[in-house]
Amino acid sequence: MFPFFYDVMIIWFNGPSRDNLIKTVPKQKLEIGCNYIEQMRAVDVVCAFDIEIVHKIKPQPGRLYYTREQGQHPGWITARDLIIGGGNSGVIACWVAKKMVIGNEKIYIIGCDWGLSDNSSDDHIYNKGTQRKYTNNIKKTIERLLHGLDVAVVNDATPDVQFPVITQEHLLQELSNK
Repeated sequence: MFPFFYDVMIIWFNGPSRDNLIKTVPKQKLEIGCNYIEQMRAVDVVCAFDIEIVHKIKPQPGRLYYTREQGQHPGWITARDLIIGGGNSGVIACWVAKKMVIGNEKIYIIGCDWGLSDNSSDDHIYNKGTQRKYTNNIKKTIERLLHGLDVAVVNDATPDVQFPVITQEHLLQELSNK
């Protein structure tokens, strides 16, 4: 399903900073997104942690769907790894990215607004109140998962991450040079 080598991998989190890019970033050879991402963008892999969300999403042909062990559901691949247990959809997306990275691909994380906003671009779908999107444990888990890989978080502000942060304009320039 996926090419043997991809220059760029994009992981779409749900933070509002993704909204400016979701329709402007050219489709990359491998894109992984969280929860309801496919309602806004055709990605290659969808990851969901919340069992309720897994049950609401109907898997589509040509796309992979990953969830945690407790979320087993027809059409979904179960990510069996203890590191995912106390996480969220972003942790699963990073776990999938680590499993799919082949060489020196650049991984861009878009929509990671940790420490900047507790809002999600999908709040209107969740129909829930605002809740914190990350914890120190989740932050450390993602750092461990992606350690040693070429990762940048795309944000015009400075989210609470240990990865390099680049602006949205910088991302678009880098992708246009590929």
